[in-house]
Amino acid sequence: MTSAIEASAPPAPTPGLIAFLKPWLWLDHTIGGDIFAALLLTYPAPQLEDADPADIERTMHGVAASLGVAPRNQGLVDVGERLTVHPGGAILLHFDGAEYALRLPAHPRWAQTISNFGRVLLAVGLDELSPVASPAEIDEYIEAGGETGRLLVGLARVADSPRTARRAIAARRLDRQQGRVQ
Repeated sequence: MTSAIEASAPPAPTPGLIAFLKPWLWLDHTIGGDIFAALLLTYPAPQLEDADPADIERTMHGVAASLGVAPRNQGLVDVGERLTVHPGGAILLHFDGAEYALRLPAHPRWAQTISNFGRVLLAVGLDELSPVASPAEIDEYIEAGGETGRLLVGLARVADSPRTARRAIAARRLDRQQGRVQ
């Protein structure tokens, strides 16, 4: 028998969807001048066919739910240990309920920043964005998404190991199943 929480939860991202997502990485500065890392996940605009905006939104809401991000007006929620940095420079983003992680592009300065700071500003856009968008188009996407509630955000922590990240995700899943977290 399925609980009401499990029945209403969006499905975990499939390996195909995880591989399809477009990650955008950059470094920014806090008001105090400290450098922090940001990660935006978007649905890449199809090159040969039109995609239904409602389907894209539904898909990206599922991605957002599996990461624990929330609308910006709810504040910057802590979404737990989501990222791992591996020897050799591989950086992985871990999703609730998904066996696979998203391998992020290897940018040494970004990896060094997340290792030093221990946190990443994580955002999920609900609309498609061209995979070849310019920095100005990305800025416009973020600004518009933030103003209209179509950009969901959270503060992700960097786990000390993949095992630690998997344990944290399993604990969140158990909390949800027992009704302790929505």
